[in-house]
Amino acid sequence: MQSAACGYSAGVRTRYARTAGTWRFWYMIFGGMTMKPVDKDFIIKGEHIYLRPITQADTELVLRWRNAPEVVENFLYRKEITAQEHQSWLENKVFTGQVHQFVIMDAADDTPLGSVYLQNFDEENNKAEWGLFLDGDKTRGRGVGTEVGNLIWDYAFDTLKLHKLHSRVLARNKPCVRMNEKLGFPQEAYLRDELLLDGSYEDLILYGALKGDRGQ
Repeated sequence: MQSAACGYSAGVRTRYARTAGTWRFWYMIFGGMTMKPVDKDFIIKGEHIYLRPITQADTELVLRWRNAPEVVENFLYRKEITAQEHQSWLENKVFTGQVHQFVIMDAADDTPLGSVYLQNFDEENNKAEWGLFLDGDKTRGRGVGTEVGNLIWDYAFDTLKLHKLHSRVLARNKPCVRMNEKLGFPQEAYLRDELLLDGSYEDLILYGALKGDRGQ
């Protein structure tokens, strides 16, 4: 299975906060935001896809997507996610409302296509971060990532009334870079050799959008 990823790994924020000064900095900036869990019947409808809340029944599929080599190489956290870790993530983050995570579904035949999430909600500054990972075999060349991004944009700014939406992208992840730019995310910083991943230094791009930036 070929997969694609955009963003940084869900569920590992506090590990980075403990292990590197950069991630302690991000932990303090993003802080915590009091959010309610997504209602289990809540659906975000698009033209070709829809987003539904993640459930425990999705565990095997989500782990297969998330642990695919093509996804791992584009995330900042490179270790394999276990079923136990994912269960803890659901119970402590998703089902408490600290993370809003959805499964991306094909509207034509209800095929699962990937997952998208909002996390690191910052109540004081009214912002959050988003990321996604896709089943590339089922989505490549279909514009699914862009449609997902547009749906999450509407959800973040219109439903949750956020002021700002962030993403962090490895500079070599060209599909994700193009997607962020197409959606209207301005590049706010380009950090050279910011991360040492698997023995190589990686550049990191920080994107941040306000509602009015869409499509610019």
